[in-house]
Amino acid sequence: MLPLIFFSNNAHKCAEVQAILGQEVLPYTRLLGRVEVVESAQSFEENAHLKAQALYPFLADKLQDFLVLAEDSGLCVEALGGYPGIYSARFANIKEGAKEIVRGNFMPPSASSSDIENNRKLLACLDILGLLESPACFVCVAALRGRVGGQEVSQSFRGECLGRVVKAPLKPNAFGYDPLFIPKGYHTTIDNIEEKNQISHRFNALKQVQVFLKRACLKLPH
Repeated sequence: MLPLIFFSNNAHKCAEVQAILGQEVLPYTRLLGRVEVVESAQSFEENAHLKAQALYPFLADKLQDFLVLAEDSGLCVEALGGYPGIYSARFANIKEGAKEIVRGNFMPPSASSSDIENNRKLLACLDILGLLESPACFVCVAALRGRVGGQEVSQSFRGECLGRVVKAPLKPNAFGYDPLFIPKGYHTTIDNIEEKNQISHRFNALKQVQVFLKRACLKLPH
């Protein structure tokens, strides 16, 4: 089987990706030391490719055929002009308020913040705008970089999950913005939905990855 190395140290995310793909996913730190990447791009696609490319040179000398899987994901809230978007993991470190964020008039944050801090920031923004909810969309872009049958590969796949963010109680053990997001067609937040891994933005991106991997494996020598 083609080695799939995942650019993440997040155990929760690794388990989720492995469950969706139905195959072993190796956290990159099992093969390499820590690799720091500044997510300086202006889109999910570009940031995902930045991370995938960052690992490629280190692995190209170690492995013949392999794929690095990297993803960038976030929450785009209509009432906030599509933000936090690519700043979803750093949202709480945006010092400006909701009205400045809507206009894109803020200093991009560099440091990540905790899930609970990001949830508080989102709720505070809804308060400032006088809203109980807003249409929103979870976005995930999965990028692949590596070699298959000796040929270089660079590909990306985008998945979305439409819905709305709502004012709801904070949860200390929350994963991302899940406790504040209700998917389209549902009446409860996504963290309470048993089939989350069959409807999420990550699922929609990774199912495309899964199709690509099946085709790629056919190109490998047997």
